[in-house]
Amino acid sequence: MLLLRRVHTDKLQRHPVGLLAFSSCAGVMAGFTSLATKSVVEVTKSSLKHQDWLVFFNPFFILMVLAIPCALVPQLFFLNKGLEFFGTLKFIPLYQAFIIIGNMGCGMIFYNEMASYSYNALMYFLGGIMITICGVCVLLVKIDSESSNGDARRSNVVKAVDRPMDELLDRKSKRFETDFKFEQMNWANDSDGSKPNELRVCRDFRECQETIVDLLVSARKSIYYSTFLCDFTQVLHTTNEEHMDNTFVSLIRDAVKRGVDVHILYNPVRDYGTNSIADLRRILPPQVHFACSVSDLGPSWFTRYLSNNSRYAFHHQKYLCIDEETIMVTGCDVNTEREGWLLKNHLGYYWHELSVICRCTSDMVRWIKANHQPAVNKRHYDQFMESPPFPLVSGGWREENCMVNMIMNAKHSIQLESQIMISGGPLQHNRICPAIVARISQARRKREPFYALILTNAAQKDEPSFLARTYCMLSIQWSLEQLEDCASAYGLTSEELWQHLQVGRLEHDGVLIKVHSNILIADGKYALRSSSNLADRSLSARPNDTELGLLFSGPCVNELQQDLLNMYMGTTGKIYTWDQVFERIRGTATQKPTGAIKPLEKKSWSSVFTWFMMNVFIYLSEGATGGRVKVTYETTTIGDDKHEFET
Repeated sequence: MLLLRRVHTDKLQRHPVGLLAFSSCAGVMAGFTSLATKSVVEVTKSSLKHQDWLVFFNPFFILMVLAIPCALVPQLFFLNKGLEFFGTLKFIPLYQAFIIIGNMGCGMIFYNEMASYSYNALMYFLGGIMITICGVCVLLVKIDSESSNGDARRSNVVKAVDRPMDELLDRKSKRFETDFKFEQMNWANDSDGSKPNELRVCRDFRECQETIVDLLVSARKSIYYSTFLCDFTQVLHTTNEEHMDNTFVSLIRDAVKRGVDVHILYNPVRDYGTNSIADLRRILPPQVHFACSVSDLGPSWFTRYLSNNSRYAFHHQKYLCIDEETIMVTGCDVNTEREGWLLKNHLGYYWHELSVICRCTSDMVRWIKANHQPAVNKRHYDQFMESPPFPLVSGGWREENCMVNMIMNAKHSIQLESQIMISGGPLQHNRICPAIVARISQARRKREPFYALILTNAAQKDEPSFLARTYCMLSIQWSLEQLEDCASAYGLTSEELWQHLQVGRLEHDGVLIKVHSNILIADGKYALRSSSNLADRSLSARPNDTELGLLFSGPCVNELQQDLLNMYMGTTGKIYTWDQVFERIRGTATQKPTGAIKPLEKKSWSSVFTWFMMNVFIYLSEGATGGRVKVTYETTTIGDDKHEFET
């Protein structure tokens, strides 16, 4: 921990002494791990041979057993950090030298091998050790960290994850390269004024429900509906007396009677208690066209007994397209867990939801129709495959690039809301949190005002898997730690970072408000509403889940942002500046914090523990955490003669 403090304060990762410190710590710990393991094995063999069971209760034997994980965890930690800061070419040779020296030194001390050494032999041995270390160091300082012969065809995601820290520091701007520029992104807006209310935003779940009812009732030609979860028999809220007490089933039946062509893209997920295809076939008209999109990623024998998830990747797109003219892009699923703003659901907590409605272009219509067509081993949005046209974005690396572009081109503010936050560090591919820190660093250098607000959840009460809930909680700690680590790499102290950044959760009267709004707003001018969560499951070159978002801009974005801030602060019609927002969240010398935004703070445990547990979850989850497995989906149409579908 003292070494890590020196890294943050003195920037040891930029100097040769840091390389020596990390490699020596990792190597010596490796030597001690080997020594402790060898000792335990030898004592165990001897005890079993002579049937001397009391040895296992000897305090020294117990200490040696405990010493193995106590040495292994820091060894792996310093090894990982050394590779992150210095790269393989610099770090591994010196690390291997210290492993050998550590093994020899520990062995000589433990087994008293130095007892027979003469004074001259001892001096020669110690001199040889020093010459070896000096020789390796001389060779290492000659290595050019600016390797110009790398493969130019490597994707940006691999560069962002694999590049050693000193190269990142030298090439900060290139770390956030994207495959298209901010100026190439197209946005939905109502600038032409051809239709009233062409672009509008629903601010809570009840407003979303009412819009769904209005859209379904207005359909005269076609309905294309895609969802993750949906209770098709739930009564949909509306203030229109003519359409009260309607459900999805009743509205779709009425649409079919009007001659509307209905298409539903659905993934029956029994883990979340959704309807099966057989159930839907019984309650919906036979004229409805069903398509099921099911992934090939699921638990193996190892994790099948640890998690109650039958699948590790899901169809997660949520949209409603009416008459090939209007599309509603949302992240909200229609079920009893969702409720209007500050209205408790049946589980006893609140819910925060948003949706965006805009005009549907001919290119968007073509993509939507193709999305409902059957396909075997269909790769959904993996490395730009089957990406929809702007202003639609379908998760994956393309959406990550959009978010990075928005952040790096923001002039004065970023507001990010996400159900989950897992970003930053060498274990994550998405660059969202590092991009926010980089933009803050730029603003500080130029002495420009800049604010970033991140809202997420500290707990995932509605997640059926205990392991998933634990991982999401752990990921918050990881992300907060990585924000500070990234700030340190840019020369910012933690205090300087938090002057510009606030990470929080929503709470009202001590009760959770579940953030499910998943929106990014830049400068109150540009916004992205998406089903994607801030995690590699959604935002990486190899995403697990299929997603869909909508880019939109115009005056409605600023109106939306001010409405959201008023909702969070418990006010109406007030125009907030970011100074005022931060003061209300944090309080002042004369005023206590007010509103629903509660600061999220790091836990007091060691960052070594966070790093170790994140590695355990990521590498033992069989790809469930995202970004590491190429997931494919099979999209199948379900005809009248097929009444069962296995998920």
